[in-house]
Amino acid sequence: MAKNGNGNGSTGENIDLSQVQKIIELVEKSQISGLTVETEHLKVDVRKHGVAPTLAETPAPVVGVASGGNTLAPKEPVSAAVGIHEIKAPMVGTFYSSPNPESATFVKVGDTVQKGATVCIIEAMKLFNEIESDVSGTVEKILVQNGQGVEYGQALIHIRPNS
Repeated sequence: MAKNGNGNGSTGENIDLSQVQKIIELVEKSQISGLTVETEHLKVDVRKHGVAPTLAETPAPVVGVASGGNTLAPKEPVSAAVGIHEIKAPMVGTFYSSPNPESATFVKVGDTVQKGATVCIIEAMKLFNEIESDVSGTVEKILVQNGQGVEYGQALIHIRPNS
């Protein structure tokens, strides 16, 4: 835990360690690689180390706690090509390419989409959130698979905007 100026370890907020343990367990049991919970004075960042876990090996999560707006999260790599717009995950959750297993996908590579059209769904805490395109254009690439866990800010779909 980061200490504040008075050296007592307090961050200005009470931390319930059972809540931190629940976050760690959530990351351990899920397919996500990490989770960040942030308040005005505190940030808890839980990340798995290394590559994806195998049946024989489950990595222990790393917990970082910072105060005063410091960040422990790694910087996101820039991956979109010039002229490509990325639709990013607005939350941590599970990516779905169609409204239900029996339905066709919202979009596929080569489709033309209009601004405001639903391109996928992200399920977060039993809520299904429709993600809309914020540009009109052509779907160039779908970066995640149906049912895959996604992180906040992760690129989901590349769209080449209309000229």
